[in-house]
Amino acid sequence: MFLCTIVCLVCIMQSVICGDALERYKRATCRKDQWQCRDGTCIGFDGKCDGVVDCPDGSDETHPLCRSSRCQSNWFRCTYGACVDGTAPCNGVQDCADNSDELHPLCRNEMIIKNVNIFSRVTPQAGACVLPPYPENGRYTVTNAPNQSPGQSSDLYLLNVTCEKGYRVFGESNVYCFQGFWSVDNLPSCVRYCRLPPEPSVEYWCAVADGVVEGRRACAEHEPHGTVVRTQCKPGYYGRPPTMTCVDGAWDYHAQCSPECGHVTPDGEELIIGGRRAERGELPWHCGIYRKTTTPYMQICGGSLVRPNVVISAAHCFWSEDVGLLPARDFSVAAGKLYRPWHDPMDTDVQKSDVSSIHKASRFTGSLSNFQEDIAIVKLTTSFTYKPHIAPVCLDFDEVFDKYQLDGKRLGKVAGWGLTSINGEASPKLKVVELPSVDYNECYQQVPYNFRAYLTSDKICAGYKDNGTAVCKGDSGGGLAFPEFERTTVRFYLRGVVSTAPNDENLCNGNTITALTHVLKHASFIRKYL
Repeated sequence: MFLCTIVCLVCIMQSVICGDALERYKRATCRKDQWQCRDGTCIGFDGKCDGVVDCPDGSDETHPLCRSSRCQSNWFRCTYGACVDGTAPCNGVQDCADNSDELHPLCRNEMIIKNVNIFSRVTPQAGACVLPPYPENGRYTVTNAPNQSPGQSSDLYLLNVTCEKGYRVFGESNVYCFQGFWSVDNLPSCVRYCRLPPEPSVEYWCAVADGVVEGRRACAEHEPHGTVVRTQCKPGYYGRPPTMTCVDGAWDYHAQCSPECGHVTPDGEELIIGGRRAERGELPWHCGIYRKTTTPYMQICGGSLVRPNVVISAAHCFWSEDVGLLPARDFSVAAGKLYRPWHDPMDTDVQKSDVSSIHKASRFTGSLSNFQEDIAIVKLTTSFTYKPHIAPVCLDFDEVFDKYQLDGKRLGKVAGWGLTSINGEASPKLKVVELPSVDYNECYQQVPYNFRAYLTSDKICAGYKDNGTAVCKGDSGGGLAFPEFERTTVRFYLRGVVSTAPNDENLCNGNTITALTHVLKHASFIRKYL
């Protein structure tokens, strides 16, 4: 019955009886390279949805057929869905079957009615479009009938939807009614959008669900209320950022990932008294701090790379009791070095930089304050390029995690070119030692009485009382980092900066505990310069 009704509508226009048309419809067969019109006529397959009416009944240029068409970026999409040349709009020639290329709002907002062939050759389908209520938080204008209002009906409308401040159109802002069909399945609405600015550490994609399988699409700069954004870390970053949802103009979460850090590269060998030689890349964040006031430059301290242009070290490395903080121009930093001399032919792929600025904690005044707040942020003139043997150590300022890593049950690593024996010389090759943290009260009891004043409130202790393993002069500023197994990898987190150790008649005491500046206690200071 429905099929006969459709065919008969065409038959009236063609002055043939319904029965004959239906019989011809059933008998007609088209080749594979042809498309069959509703009345059975065969046309070229490329003839449908091209703006030109080829079927006698006009069925090749209708909204139900063409609304899913995808046009090339340089083509114009007619309001019923057909694709025509990009020069079609407002050129004075009817290129779309519905003349929408000449009714486009860009055409001076004027409705130019012409003798459109499709109207004389096709009987419009029964029914018309009823103007809908204005969208909440918005309005629309009827371009071709400005005096009409919601509830009125016609078979030809061109609507332009606009929204109030703070809202944006969700869907097509220009909507067309033709022969009783709207040009879109859902009329546009006005919703709040969330801006999705680029995030250097996170990749976004927007979830698309059809009720059964969830797909994804590229996200736009502005996404409407209800959009769910899936996230993942970009290469060079890590973390598990959650999904984000746009809720009434704001994201419920801002996803961020942390820079890759704390990776050790090879299996190491064995600073320091009782330490072992480091393998290339074993502690890729360790840097050498050099004084430029001598020739050749002299290594005086160590440091830990935390950003391409930021190194954390000890403030006393850059301090003179007579002068105070020494000028940045007096220092250089080297990363990726195994050998202590500034120019050592056995070093390969070393990166070096002068120092642009040095920032010490505000209360550090050297020995006058018992080396309290002995920490410094060193900014480099030239950023280092990360490689397997030059990479940052992780920073984490969570108190629970910090306490967990410093419970004395695990070993941290620190590197340096310090003295290799009690009365020895500095090591020519970088060394590594593994040390446990020591409870503060236990540390206070074990260190010499005259050293207790240096155990200020921002210090932690590490080392052994009597096994001959310790950090010595030349190791200052180096970072004590503790490992943590995370999913499929091990990362090292910076917990302490080598500060001071007790002295005796020897150059270095191998049987004592070392005081380190507690990184967590200076979280605000560190964040300020990252």
